[in-house]
Amino acid sequence: MNKKFFLVLFAASLLVYISSCEKGGTSILTIAFNTANVYVSADTILYRDTVFNIGIIASKTGPEGYLTSAKITRSVNGGADSTLLDMSFIQQYFIQYYSFRAPDSGVTNRYTATVGNQNEQTNSIHLTVTGK
Repeated sequence: MNKKFFLVLFAASLLVYISSCEKGGTSILTIAFNTANVYVSADTILYRDTVFNIGIIASKTGPEGYLTSAKITRSVNGGADSTLLDMSFIQQYFIQYYSFRAPDSGVTNRYTATVGNQNEQTNSIHLTVTGK
């Protein structure tokens, strides 16, 4: 189980790193949702009030710019974002797991996870959960 988890973690980090490449340079922040079976890691539909988990994995990939912040926001039916969690720290890796409840039937919540570093760079990922 642990070997599978670390293989999934490595693959997700590598995929995010490769997809973040731009002409003229690369982002030194990687962020991904944990894709293990017990976590929601992509857009999904769940019965209302179902408890679900989101796992966030982030790291720095260069010699500078330690991670300094993480934030999770939620938007309901395309409305304004509201901050659910806002954290400050200084570390190379960030791995945390959070539990939420699925919204009422027909309501769509968009969860956005953002990490920042000492160089004031940020990287974000998001997923949506629709209530059934």
